[in-house]
Amino acid sequence: MAHGPSSSGSPDSPGAGERPQAPLEEFARRVHDQASLRKLDAAAVEAFAAFDAAGVDALLLKGPALARMLYEPGERRGYVDVDLLVSPRDLQAARQVLADLGYRNALEPFGIDEMAADLDSETWARTGDSASAGLMIDLHRRLPGSRAAPQPAWDALATGRTELDIDGRCVPVFSRSGLALHVATHAAQHGLSFRGPIEDLTKALERWPPEVWRGAEMLAREVEATGAFAAGLRLVPAGAALALDLGLPGTDDLEWAIAHAHARPRGSFHLQSLAEARTFRERAAMLRRSVLPRREWIASEYWWARGRRGRMAVAYGLHLIRVPVWAYRTWRFRRRASRAGG
Repeated sequence: MAHGPSSSGSPDSPGAGERPQAPLEEFARRVHDQASLRKLDAAAVEAFAAFDAAGVDALLLKGPALARMLYEPGERRGYVDVDLLVSPRDLQAARQVLADLGYRNALEPFGIDEMAADLDSETWARTGDSASAGLMIDLHRRLPGSRAAPQPAWDALATGRTELDIDGRCVPVFSRSGLALHVATHAAQHGLSFRGPIEDLTKALERWPPEVWRGAEMLAREVEATGAFAAGLRLVPAGAALALDLGLPGTDDLEWAIAHAHARPRGSFHLQSLAEARTFRERAAMLRRSVLPRREWIASEYWWARGRRGRMAVAYGLHLIRVPVWAYRTWRFRRRASRAGG
């Protein structure tokens, strides 16, 4: 394959020290990307067909929905997996459908699925030797930043659903206001260090009219995601102005936590889940998972203990010693965030 000319210009020139991509290489990359997106779209259509047959209610998130409802023709909005929001009452059935389609919970062999049972999503990867092996579907039980109980939050988000044609099949997706809410909370989830969510947010603020964002603000209140919605908007100047126009509350604590996400200590999500637990049973289950996780998680954390009963007991002992340390560090992080919020 022919290479482009060497980029041996001055150190200050754009792309200095890097070989520019030849036209043939760029064409090959685009063809590869388009083929990957077609596989993902086909996987989404297949999943929804199976969900319909099993009576599972779900919505397609991000991915092709944003690519078609936000981006202009000719603009590229890539995605590497399929994101689905599933009605909480259908979550177990959705898992079975994916298992029947050849997917496996990617974290289950390590016990991480059980340790993270109160987080928002789980990743399922397709196994086997077929051309679709390795495809991933993220199964979401609620949006990031939502603090409402999963079922009422689902009911609010699913009410205004619309449909998108993918490969000749109508697939349910969020309304534009639902997408606007998700774009903002997704940006808050990842912060400024991830370019994709910020680009989505910037384009959405430029292209969607005020009534879409007013609808998003109403949805945010219904699913108890106003804080994440406001903090996400404030990551970019146009969003900060919109947050002011909408009269959204201050989010200094969340903005501090987003800016310091790289320093978030281990155990943060467990302590958050414990604080948000609504019943004694939920709190007890969260404590049990944190203090006495499954053997698979211990084995993935302490590799030297695998398959050896005596060493496994020692590993559990080390875990019990580390839990209070993680809890203290998490408490201190949350306290600093709270102080930042005044």
